[in-house]
Amino acid sequence: MMKVLAIDYGTRRVGLAVSHGSLAQPLAVVENDEHLFDQLRSIINHEKIERVVIGLSENEMADLTREFAQELEGVVSVPIEFIDETLSSKAVEQKLKERGMKNISQQPIDHYAAALILEEWLAQQ
Repeated sequence: MMKVLAIDYGTRRVGLAVSHGSLAQPLAVVENDEHLFDQLRSIINHEKIERVVIGLSENEMADLTREFAQELEGVVSVPIEFIDETLSSKAVEQKLKERGMKNISQQPIDHYAAALILEEWLAQQ
């Protein structure tokens, strides 16, 4: 089965998740800084990623997310596609609360959001 990297793009942090077969596993939260594209290229090569899926909400982040994807296309050689992620962050917070995780607002959960994005994409395949 194809190995996929999901990205939950944010202006400060970027959440990453990777597929293992039909399972989505949170991978990391990386800072959105001058090293971002080098880190992503390294992860894509190390994990042998064959496709990148980026969560896209039609909100104030949509244009920034599209610009990010366009830049990423210039530095990696794998197909990139979008998937609707309108409710991913709220859904992640709810799931983590249900599992008893406390102080969610004080912890980066972007990689969990990326895993939810990836689960949705995998379910559609």
